[in-house]
Amino acid sequence: MKKLSNSERLIINQLIDNGLFIQTPVKSSNEISEAINVLKRPKVQKKISNYLNDLLGIYPEGIQDNLLLLIGARYESAETVHVILATLKAVINMPEIQDGADDRTVLARTVIRQVQSEVMDLDESEIRQIIIEIFVDRFRIFSLDYPEILLEDENREVDEYWNINLEFNSFAQAIVNYMTRKKSPNLNDIQKVNRALLVNKFVSSKTSNYLWEAFLNKKDQIIEQWRNLDRFDLECGDNYVLLLDKNRQKVKSKPAIVSIVIANTVKSGISEADLNNLIRSYSKSLFPKSNINVYSVKDALKDFDLIHIRNGFVFPTPIIKRFKVEDKG
Repeated sequence: MKKLSNSERLIINQLIDNGLFIQTPVKSSNEISEAINVLKRPKVQKKISNYLNDLLGIYPEGIQDNLLLLIGARYESAETVHVILATLKAVINMPEIQDGADDRTVLARTVIRQVQSEVMDLDESEIRQIIIEIFVDRFRIFSLDYPEILLEDENREVDEYWNINLEFNSFAQAIVNYMTRKKSPNLNDIQKVNRALLVNKFVSSKTSNYLWEAFLNKKDQIIEQWRNLDRFDLECGDNYVLLLDKNRQKVKSKPAIVSIVIANTVKSGISEADLNNLIRSYSKSLFPKSNINVYSVKDALKDFDLIHIRNGFVFPTPIIKRFKVEDKG
């Protein structure tokens, strides 16, 4: 296996985190600038593409030295795909982002209403939620913007705006190319295991004996693939393997802390119907002066892959062993 350079690792890690590596990022640095220049070399593009295909069974979509990586069930949902394509259509036709425009800021409400006219099964709040999740949080091709509010106007409703990245047209073309050519890949065992590790953060004999056996048979090769990124460690137990991210930051938010306590509590499993009450109980005991939203805790449970739900029961995942809550007294 060819060793990756620091710039190649940076590009691949950003594709894993955001699904997108573009020539005009929101935040730049010397390392990112160097990686942008390195990516212009066809030899580097080929090396990155081959690495990702060997790892996950997918080649990134490339347009004008920008790379797009779509992986995960989120992009298989017909509802989400419909919103994505309708958003691309709505934004690309807006005069604010035509060539030469100095200000690429669009009124969010205008885009959402245009999308809703095509995706009529969803209301505007549901459409906004998907757009924020995909275009703002995931791809970071939109950035939130709010006008400055004078003191006397602070109680009025504030319009939300989105700043559209200069690479939006290339991004849109890459999405359309991917959707047009998309077909289910014929994955080998290594790629199946690695996808499960990336999406779920673990593989165990209890959740999939097939993947567990596949991991055992290709263990050394899989470990070497992830080691090449200089970011992930694999922790191997008697019947599980965890993908541990060395870049993961300390958890400080209250919903996240509650989610860790919850996952440690359920142990042998609880009824899914009891989960909300359990969240409310621990939220109140841990943070009696705070009003913690149940759904924020549920989102944290999902984001950190702390639980899985099977047949109406909630069980902790093996990765919970890597989390602990520090009592600062």
